[in-house]
Amino acid sequence: MATAEITRQSAVPELDLDGLDTVLGLHIGTVNTLFVTRTEKRLDPLSVTPKQVAILWLINANPGVKQTDLSKFFQIERPTVHQFVRQLLKNEFIVNEPSKLDRRAGGLWLTDAGREVLATARQLIAEHEEELTSSLTQREKSELFRILMKLYLLSPAKS
Repeated sequence: MATAEITRQSAVPELDLDGLDTVLGLHIGTVNTLFVTRTEKRLDPLSVTPKQVAILWLINANPGVKQTDLSKFFQIERPTVHQFVRQLLKNEFIVNEPSKLDRRAGGLWLTDAGREVLATARQLIAEHEEELTSSLTQREKSELFRILMKLYLLSPAKS
């Protein structure tokens, strides 16, 4: 069974895209915006952003994790991670306690409120991603993850 080619041009046939539709970053950015903005709306009643939920998720899996490790994982500057962490502290979703081994280093732990918010957020995110990817087969989803991880893992480190 033949399927029609899916292109960006079909979304706006009246626009001459002049090759813009061949720019991979445009498509990745548009899909990212789709995922992030809709996720933000769902998470807004919980007083967290998608990035903050990802931080809660990592703290839950890695009690005592350091902000520097979060910075490396997200490939963002430490001051940016600090802003996310500061808001999570303010909302009392996490605590920052000094390491028992090295008093200069602090580790992050979830509070009971943080665990509750994370559980709700995980459910909302799972439902949202299922809605957005329902047109993909399981094989296509797996291939998409594989390609995204390859781009992430093999891209040059930030300078």
